[in-house]
Amino acid sequence: MKVVIVGNGIAGNRVAAELRERDREMEICILSAEAVPEYDPCSLPYYLAGNIGKKDVFKKTVDDYKRLNIDVMFNSKAVSINPEAKSVTTEEGVEIGYDKLVLAHGGALFFPPIEGIRNAGVFSCKQMSEMEKLEAHKGRKAVVIGSGAIGIEAAEALKKRGYEVHIIELLGWILPVLFDEPTARLLETAMEGYGIHLHTGEKVLQIKGDKAVSSVVTDKREIECDTVVVATGVIPGTALAKTAQIETGRGIKVNRQMETSVADIYACGDCVETFDACTEETVMFQLKHNAIEQAQIVAGNILGDHVKYLGAYAFARVHFFNTHASTFGKTMRATACLLGKSELIEKQSGNDYLRVVLLDGKVLGGQAIGRYADAMGAFIGAMWRKDDLDQLRAKWSKIPQAGAAAAWPLIRLGQLIGAAAP
Repeated sequence: MKVVIVGNGIAGNRVAAELRERDREMEICILSAEAVPEYDPCSLPYYLAGNIGKKDVFKKTVDDYKRLNIDVMFNSKAVSINPEAKSVTTEEGVEIGYDKLVLAHGGALFFPPIEGIRNAGVFSCKQMSEMEKLEAHKGRKAVVIGSGAIGIEAAEALKKRGYEVHIIELLGWILPVLFDEPTARLLETAMEGYGIHLHTGEKVLQIKGDKAVSSVVTDKREIECDTVVVATGVIPGTALAKTAQIETGRGIKVNRQMETSVADIYACGDCVETFDACTEETVMFQLKHNAIEQAQIVAGNILGDHVKYLGAYAFARVHFFNTHASTFGKTMRATACLLGKSELIEKQSGNDYLRVVLLDGKVLGGQAIGRYADAMGAFIGAMWRKDDLDQLRAKWSKIPQAGAAAAWPLIRLGQLIGAAAP
C-alpha cells in the first residue's frame, strides 16, 4: 500500500509516524510545500526572541526521514487531485500515485485587504522562511496587526529584541477568540505593564512606505514604524480538496473516521472542519492537540482499526513575560445561543483570576490567569465527565475530605469553586 500525505507539519508527520510504527513495509510519501524538515511553528517566536536556537525549532532532520524510510518531497506543493486516477499533481507538474491520500496541509495565512500589506518590511510569523527574514531585519519600532496567541507571542519576542511594540486589534479586546472581555482586560493591563502599547477596537487602513515601511494608519491614528508583523489568523486550506470535488465548508468536511466525502481520501489538522466533543456543534479548532488526535484516528483507520474520532475541544495557553493564562471550552458569550441555565463562577486573588462557565450545572468552559491556570486540568476533566457542580455544592458536606482517593477530583473542584476554603 502507498500512502501519500500532503503536508509536512504536525498532523502529517504524526500520521506517517503512526503508520510506520505498525507497518515497516508500507510506502509512505510526504509532499512538503516548504524546503525544510518538520518544525514546530509555535516555537518560532521563541527563536525570534533568542530564547532558543534555530536548531531547537526543528522536530526532524533529513536523516530522520531516511531512517524511518519515509520519502519526503520538499518544495512540492500539491495543487490538484485526480480521484479516478488516484494521483496528486504538484505545482511543478509532477504526478504522484496513491492508494490512500491524507490531506494535512493546514491553511494559508490570512492577509486582510489593507493597502501596502505586501510592502517590504511587512512579515508574517507562522513559517520558518518568514521568521528568518524577520530575525535578520534591522528594525526599532514594530506594529503587530492582530492580537491572537501568535500576535501576542510575536509582540513579546520583538520587545525582547529591543523594539518598541504596538499591537492593533480590530475587535474590542485582545485575544478575543480565546478569552471573554474581563479576562482579556486583566491580560491587557499586564501586557501594558511590560511596555507594549495596545490599540483595541481599531481598524488598520494603510501601511505606508514602498521601499521600507514608514507608518501604519488606522481609523484612529498613525503610528510611525519600520516593521509590521501580520498575525491575523489562518484560512483553512480547501482549494486542493475542491479539485477532487471533496465536500467543504469553512474547512474540509470529514466524518468520525476522518474520511472525506471521496473514497480513500482522509484529512486532519488545521484544514479540517469537525465537531465539538461536548456540544456536537460544527467547529474549527486549529490547535495542536486536536491535530495530533485526528492524525492518530486517520492512521488507525488506514491500518484497518475502524476507530472513531470523539471530537475536537478548545484548549490553549498564552504565556508572555511572567504572565501565564489558559482557556478551554466555551467563553461566556458563546453560551448565549445554547439552551439552558448559564452560570458564571469568578474568583480573583491579586493577579490570579479564575472564570468558569456552567450550563445547567455542568462545566462548559473556563479561563484562568496565574496560579489558577495551573489548575485548569481539574475543570477540563469535569467537562469531559459531565460532572454536575450543582450536585457537588449541594452534597459537599457528605463528601469525604480525606482517605478517599476516588473523591479527590470532586474535592479539588469544590475547593476551586469555593464550596470550601482551599
